[in-house]
Amino acid sequence: MKIKFWGVRGSIPTPGPETVGYGGNTSCCEVTLDDGSLIILDAGSGLRVLGNDLLKRGKKPIEAVILLSHTHWDHIQGFPFFVPAFLPGNKFVICGGEEADVQLDQIITDQMKSAYFPVALSDLPSSIGFKRLYEGKFKIYGAKITTLYLHHPGCALGYRIEHQGKTLVYVSDNEPFPVEHTDHPDFEGMKYKGNNNYRMVEFARGVDLFIHDCQYTPEEYEKKVGWGHSPYDYVAEIAWKAGVKRLAVYHHDPSHNDAFIDDIVSNVKKLLAAKQSAVECFGAKEGLEIVL
Repeated sequence: MKIKFWGVRGSIPTPGPETVGYGGNTSCCEVTLDDGSLIILDAGSGLRVLGNDLLKRGKKPIEAVILLSHTHWDHIQGFPFFVPAFLPGNKFVICGGEEADVQLDQIITDQMKSAYFPVALSDLPSSIGFKRLYEGKFKIYGAKITTLYLHHPGCALGYRIEHQGKTLVYVSDNEPFPVEHTDHPDFEGMKYKGNNNYRMVEFARGVDLFIHDCQYTPEEYEKKVGWGHSPYDYVAEIAWKAGVKRLAVYHHDPSHNDAFIDDIVSNVKKLLAAKQSAVECFGAKEGLEIVL
């Protein structure tokens, strides 16, 4: 698999000189399988840039499955500006969870109502389908996909993608579950104990690349419990316990400039080193491409 980051920011796009190092677009990752099949993770503002790049490649028709972690605005706001969707012959299937009172296709349709956007979803000439997802397992283009419910307001899913012996886990957005008292040996050395947190460890066990929301410092998180995002010590702990090969610190807070994110990455590395972990850690940056 080949993975490329097109948007790494959380909550709202943050253009400007202080964020140019990591990038200011919201969540979007491109996953290309070895046969050229395309899976897109999230449709934040980075999707606009990805769409323009797909057109430059000249491949026709453009087909992709779009896996949404959830439907908060920063994860779908790029779709109305995704130029390939405006061209006939292209084909997209948008997959994700949905809320109890509104279906997935209605959520995407609503953000393109005339009150918010000049072109309705129904007017797009490309083929656009929808599929509601639950926690479970299925296949896309021969890749095995496993989903996990996350701890975030609304219905949010994490994705584990396995193909040709390589594995990627994408988790955005997520925060620790409340700590449960347990003396189970699997939790030895962990601050964030509890069966639900350990489900994330099992979900990411041994993966080649672990992309995880790492929006807050531990001090910031104390004031934002329930907002649905992770402090860096939790992310380091999960990556260490799961024994992942590489960790991408992701979903950067809009208030954090490049220097602040550098510090977060550095602190995660220190925590991993203290555990004598071999995990390779880096901050996700727009334009960064990784081949597994």
